[in-house]
Amino acid sequence: MKKYSEIRSQLLERRSELEVRLGCIKKDISKPLDHDFAEQAVELENGEVLDALGSGAETEILKINSALIRMDEGRYGDCVACGISIPAERLEVRPFSSRCVNCAEKEEAH
Repeated sequence: MKKYSEIRSQLLERRSELEVRLGCIKKDISKPLDHDFAEQAVELENGEVLDALGSGAETEILKINSALIRMDEGRYGDCVACGISIPAERLEVRPFSSRCVNCAEKEEAH
């Protein structure tokens, strides 16, 4: 557990940033539309972009939460598909990774 304390801190910090961003996005999306029809079209288009950004943030938060749970259970760093250790380099780049590169590639191919 101590071995991943720095990664845990990074994950918690990233989750906090995403939660703030998600709150701002939800606030922006919930604003009433302008009375001008042309402006409404722009706002709706912007809303779609914000919605996509919000979905991405929610997905990343779920991955971070899952990684934190795996840390608490002592399973962090092991591939959830095949059980081998995920290389430290991969965890440094993608600390919420739950699969080794081979299993991640297989998952993406399906």
